[in-house]
Amino acid sequence: MKKIIAGAFALSLCVVSCKKETKTESSVSSDTLATVMPKDSVTTPKADSAATAAPSAPDNVITKNVGKYPHDIKFFEDKGISERLKKLTGAQYDEMVKNFNVESPIASENGIYKLTGCKQHDCPGYDTSIYYDAKNDNLNISIDKNGKATEFAEKGKITVSESLKSK
Repeated sequence: MKKIIAGAFALSLCVVSCKKETKTESSVSSDTLATVMPKDSVTTPKADSAATAAPSAPDNVITKNVGKYPHDIKFFEDKGISERLKKLTGAQYDEMVKNFNVESPIASENGIYKLTGCKQHDCPGYDTSIYYDAKNDNLNISIDKNGKATEFAEKGKITVSESLKSK
């Protein structure tokens, strides 16, 4: 019986390891991902949301990667976005990136995109939400440190639905 359990455990580790390697290989080039992602990986409802946003705003690392994790697409390494985030958050940028460990996949609804990340082993202590309005090319960031939220708005506050907030 122990051999069966040990074998099943070893097999599950192999499957998880293989999946991680596949993700790593597929995220090597964000340019390749950006080209392939919208057509191959986005489900029909998400494609409709992205298609609605595309005519009004240029495609970027956020709009092209709905359903992907920020780490997998090297979100903070994208020069266009990182420069805008640095300008918006100023001195808090480095701390935000450092504590963007536990992530959720990029979610979208009606042309508004959401990315979240928090400090590993202390999500309530440091939680970040990044919102992007593709129609207006506008970024908002909310950093919650121990219950005290600091809001950053690039071109004005983005109205976010309750359903997107909960994603």
